[in-house]
Amino acid sequence: MDVSVTSKLKELWAVQSIDTKINEINILLGDLPMEVADLEDEIAGLQTRFDNINSDIEQCNSDIATKKNSIQDFQKLIEKYESQLENIKNNREFEALEKEKEIAGLEIMAAEKAIRDTTKQKEMKQELIDATQEKMDVKGKDLEFKKNELIEIEKESAEEKVKLEKDRDKALTKVEERLARAYTRIRMSMVNDVAVAPIVRGACGGCFSNIPPQRKSDVRAHFQIIDCESCGRILVDKTITGLEEEEAPKPVKKTRRKLKLTTK
Repeated sequence: MDVSVTSKLKELWAVQSIDTKINEINILLGDLPMEVADLEDEIAGLQTRFDNINSDIEQCNSDIATKKNSIQDFQKLIEKYESQLENIKNNREFEALEKEKEIAGLEIMAAEKAIRDTTKQKEMKQELIDATQEKMDVKGKDLEFKKNELIEIEKESAEEKVKLEKDRDKALTKVEERLARAYTRIRMSMVNDVAVAPIVRGACGGCFSNIPPQRKSDVRAHFQIIDCESCGRILVDKTITGLEEEEAPKPVKKTRRKLKLTTK
């Protein structure tokens, strides 16, 4: 049995009405879920940076320890050469030992300079890691605040959203499959997720473009499904929506309730 155009429009409007309510809940959350995800990503990046800097500091400590051990080894060599100087037999041996002592001394000087340079690098990296830790602490507090806010809002709206989604699934099963696909396609292409728009003050309630008189008559006649010539939304009149055509639908405020929490 063929379903009348009026019935089809009422079925589509029922789905749209539920989707609008779901969208209002999502708008209540605002950008909060994205903000939480961004903060988590930022903290993860800071943690990676912290770990890399900490690894560099550990390498600096290892390099300093290696150079200190090297100095001790060269100092022992110098002591050995000085001990051997007491038993030299000719100038050739003396000059050879003095040369070895000089080389060991230069190695010690080079190692000491390397220790000083590495120590400076370590100090700079320590300042950087302290700043990174401080930033992580601030971002962590901000994340905790936003997560608590998100949890509270989701908790308050979860039961209602679950019910609406069940109602939507039930309402969508009543819509002809071809129209359901068209509805989904139109809705996904619209910024405000509105696929079925009421006539408001003689204009499309989705894009607010004026509707020609003849087209308004066609919409009211319910002979066929009429779309907006400007945006492509499906148009419905007050006999479908139950709204007065001269009354604009209530606007959805794109804000969310704030928790009474503060962060520094």
